[in-house]
Order: sequence, then structure tokens, then C-alpha cells
Amino acid sequence: MSDNSHDLSPDSGSQAFSGPRLLQPVVCTWLGLAGNTLLAAGKILVGTLAGSAALIADGYHSLADVLSDIGILLSLKAASQPPDEDHPYGHHSFETLGAIVVAVFMLATAGAILYKAILAIVSGEMLHPESAALWASLASVLIKELMARYTLYVGNYHSSPALLANGAMHRSDAISSLAAAAGIGGAMAGWPILDSIGAIIIALFILHMGWSLLRENVMALMDTMPAPKLIAQIRVAGQSVDCVQEIIDLRARQRGSWYLVDLRITVHPDHTIESAHNIAHSMEDTIMTQVPNIARVFVHVEPGSRNAEDDCPLSDFSDPQAPR
Repeated sequence: MSDNSHDLSPDSGSQAFSGPRLLQPVVCTWLGLAGNTLLAAGKILVGTLAGSAALIADGYHSLADVLSDIGILLSLKAASQPPDEDHPYGHHSFETLGAIVVAVFMLATAGAILYKAILAIVSGEMLHPESAALWASLASVLIKELMARYTLYVGNYHSSPALLANGAMHRSDAISSLAAAAGIGGAMAGWPILDSIGAIIIALFILHMGWSLLRENVMALMDTMPAPKLIAQIRVAGQSVDCVQEIIDLRARQRGSWYLVDLRITVHPDHTIESAHNIAHSMEDTIMTQVPNIARVFVHVEPGSRNAEDDCPLSDFSDPQAPR
């Protein structure tokens, strides 16, 4: 029997996230941070001057985005560090932690918005928003939707849970701005309570998004198996390797943008230790080449059946020049 591990995970952030500069996760996050800072300041200021609780709530949502952007920048920097003695599997989990930080910010923001909106309705202290609040909320819808599409594109490009979480937060801000616009419009038409109701709708939407993100990323930290589609891709790649009789166990766990794979295979029992070792390395190389975002592959080799049909001569993987 033989255990092999093969690590082709990147040694630096620049290698981990290749591609055009605008598709770099750090660049994307810095642009988001700048946009969110301007939007948060603008919406809180206009909401205060124009008398709109919904727009102020939306501004605090953008302020939460600013804090989450800072958390993601820190998590991306930490995740890009190479493996070390204390972290032999790398630091990829920092991305997942960054996504959890985003989710916590969303839940906290939603709670604060909900409290203030309900308090305003109960106390009867309704604001009467002006037209500037409506235009500001509509502008926010457009800007945040563009930011969401950009961030989600970069997140999918790199399979980054932190960026996907941030993109979801941008989109939730766009939808919350739309709810704010509806509430402000209703209040301007003579129903001032609709401004506070708009703030409540924003809070409930943020709560839903935040809880979904929190659950998804906590499950990743708990080593929940990834999507069946990825497992099927790994299995198909592994089954294409010569001299492997069967894949009898296959497991994978997510670490940030990357996956760690463990599998057991069987080979003809008359293979030498050297040839079994080389077969395992061939499987590792094949999976790493054919399936994206695999950081490590661990292969455990076990003896299979002598009677199984096997077109692989026992000498094929005993060549010292075979891939290792």
C-alpha cells in the first residue's frame, strides 16, 4: 500500500489569482471599497438632509459593505500566503472566514435597520422625504448592480467564496436601494409610513442574504462535501488513468477558492511499490490538470483483483523515467 500527496497549490497571491489586472480579486475589492465609501457617505448625507429613513438605512447597508471590503482584503492577503510549518495545508480557509465576516456584518446591519424602522412606526415619528432622496436611491440601484455584476464575475472567474459573498452583498444593496426608492416614492405620494416600511423590507432582505452566506460558509469550514458536479469531474478524471482498477473512495473539502481531494484506488496486486507510486502520481497529475481549483490530491493505493481485466503491463509504471 502507498500514500501519495501532490501539491500544486500556488505559492503566492500573484500565482493564485492570475489574469488581467481588472480581474484580480484585490483590485476588484479595492474598487468596491472606493465605490461603497462614496455611496455610504452620499446616501447617509442625502437621507439626513432630505428626510428619508429608508435612504439612511440603505446608506448604513453600504457602510457595512465598506467594513466587509476591508475584511475581504485582509482575508485575501492572508489566504495568498504559502504553506508553512504551522499551516501545512496552506491558508486558503482565510477566504471562507472573510465570507463569514461579510455575513456577520450583513446580519448586524439588518438588525440595526429593523430596530430603527420599527421604533419609528411605533413612535409615530415619520419622516417626509424630498425628491433628492428618490434620485439618490435610484442612482444607487444602478451603481450597485454594476458593482455586483463585476464582483460576481471576478468571484466566479476565481471560484472565490469571499468575492462571491461580496458580490451578493453588492446585489443585496442594489435591491435594498430599489426598496428604498419605492418607500420614498410612496412617502412622497402621501403615505409617510411607506418610507419606514421600505427600511423594514431592506432589513429583512439583508437578513435573508446574510443567513444564507453564513450557513454556506460555515458548512464549508465543517468539511461539507462540495457539489456533486465537482465530485463527478474528479471521478471522471481519475478513471481515465491507466492501470487504475477502481476508485473505491473519493472525498473532497473546500478551502477558500481551492479544494483538497482524498481518494483510494486499487491496482493489480503484483505491481511493485515503485510502479504503484508512479500510478498514484499519474492520477494526481491528471486530476490537477483536468479539474480546476484543486490545491492538493492525496491518493491511497490498495491491492486490487488479480482476476480483473487489466490492459496495463506490470512494467509500464516501473520505468525510472516515468512521471513523478
